[in-house]
Amino acid sequence: MEVAQEAAMEKLLENTLLYDFYGDLLTCRRKDIYHMYFFEDMSLAEIGERLGITRQAVNFSLKQSQQSIEGFEAILGLVALHRTAKAHLVALNRALAAQDLDESNRILLELEKIL
Repeated sequence: MEVAQEAAMEKLLENTLLYDFYGDLLTCRRKDIYHMYFFEDMSLAEIGERLGITRQAVNFSLKQSQQSIEGFEAILGLVALHRTAKAHLVALNRALAAQDLDESNRILLELEKIL
């Protein structure tokens, strides 16, 4: 069960990052549905009841929204860029803490390339 919970948390984190970067590109309705499902932890039935639509319509909207934001990421790659930059910053902090100036300079050059 622990592996399943870890996978679910990883998926939630991925959805959160995608939404943070691309959520504003969704229609207002899809954005609301996505937010209710992933951030308010509402069920499909609860969302449908609140919005006056069927559970199936909510499910369809979520799938379409997920496809859209994954498509935006495939084209723009902002989440991947964010992760790469974050990893470089962690490495830079380690190099600076170790007073390794050569490594720090190398990492800074890499950061300049991606930013």
